[in-house]
Amino acid sequence: MAAGKRLKFQGSKLQVSTGAATAKTITDIDNTDPALVTSTAHGLALGAVGRIAAVVGMTEVNGKLFVVDNPETNDFELAGIDATGYTPYTSGGTFSPLTFSDFCELTGVDQQDGTADEIEVTTICSTAKEFEQGLPDGGTLTLNYNYAPNEAVQAAIRQAKVAQEEVAVRITFPNNGGTVVMIGHVQQSSFSGAVAGVWTGSTTLKLTGEIFVLAA
Repeated sequence: MAAGKRLKFQGSKLQVSTGAATAKTITDIDNTDPALVTSTAHGLALGAVGRIAAVVGMTEVNGKLFVVDNPETNDFELAGIDATGYTPYTSGGTFSPLTFSDFCELTGVDQQDGTADEIEVTTICSTAKEFEQGLPDGGTLTLNYNYAPNEAVQAAIRQAKVAQEEVAVRITFPNNGGTVVMIGHVQQSSFSGAVAGVWTGSTTLKLTGEIFVLAA
């Protein structure tokens, strides 16, 4: 039997954003791929997620959530962000990291990719239909859990749905299996119960962009 690296569900950690921490001061963002942010002694770890605001010049980054990759003492990369075509950074800006809580009531996870559009480009000279691939669709992430509405994660999900705010989900795999970060809006939540059982719930997030797979 061939050897392989298997990652058990037990021993993994799934965390959901439930708040925000103190903002970090930004002093520069390079027009690189990926974008490189300078922030002295920021203390951010791999897979941190935060919102950038108040940047002058490179306004394309303002108001959006970003994932931290390759953090060093005084800088970090914005995972998946090609800033080579952005307006040059001038001054100012903050990075406000989200705080995460462990989702210990979790019982199952299901991520399903969406289907990219096919754009028909057939012309008079075509001998068969021709297509260009459209933008990718991050799909959905479904979380199944034991329902406890006042538990921190479930309360945060409910509040995010009402406020139509984004939720970040971070999975850390055991045995140095790496980290996956996903960001999305709450598409639906439900719960159910029956005799001789416990209350159970389910939430589906519509992912808003790339699924970030980060090295351990």
